[in-house]
Amino acid sequence: MVTSLKSLILRGIEALGYRLERTDAVFPYDTDGLRVQGKHVPFLADARFTMAYQRGLAAAGDRYGKLDIAWRIAVTCWAAQHGSRLPGDFVECGVTTGMHALAACYYVDFNSLGKSFYLFDTFCGIPPDQMSDVERAARLLLNANYFSDVYYEEARRNFEPFPRARLIRGTVPDTLPTAGVDCVCYLLLDMSVAYPERTALEFFWPKLSTGAVVVVDDYAWHGYEPQAQAMDEFARSVGVEILSLPTGQGIIIKP
Repeated sequence: MVTSLKSLILRGIEALGYRLERTDAVFPYDTDGLRVQGKHVPFLADARFTMAYQRGLAAAGDRYGKLDIAWRIAVTCWAAQHGSRLPGDFVECGVTTGMHALAACYYVDFNSLGKSFYLFDTFCGIPPDQMSDVERAARLLLNANYFSDVYYEEARRNFEPFPRARLIRGTVPDTLPTAGVDCVCYLLLDMSVAYPERTALEFFWPKLSTGAVVVVDDYAWHGYEPQAQAMDEFARSVGVEILSLPTGQGIIIKP
């Protein structure tokens, strides 16, 4: 009778639009804007992923402070593993010092694949002339806080264990035709502004292998709405939909 009365009271409270959170709840993942309860999170106990994630974090150094973005990197590693079985090479646009790309390289044992990894970046921050009026203030702040230095040499050292990783320095889309990329099995976009991300996706779309995954890293985060709009417009134009993830990323699969 006590249990039944308690259940009725709780249902009545929820019917009024309130929710009670259990104070003894266990959250296996609770960081980076994502809280998970009552679910298995297998990558947290995966030694291969843990190693790859730590190598990726090490590449970032202290640039972003203390990072805890394991689920985002898990998505990167999953997409890279999927791409490793498809024809083509890996591509990342927006590399900084290599956090995502290096995690992917270690996770898939990149040197064993016989593929190349094309890494496009200015290696000195977001070009102001590519920022829209809506994006400008926030992106200039990103530049000041995280990208105020030239970090090409740091990135080059990070990728020394991977001889087929190619760092292409300059602005996207200007550098894209210079790299000679013919076929792509994995693409990550993380340039923090809409214009180069849209043009990169347009450029690589016909080069993507069937089934290749595109990871749009900033897709669902507040403050990045121009990127989401640009990606959605492109997706509609080619007849696909973007899957929005609770990590803030977007996923596109090439038909």
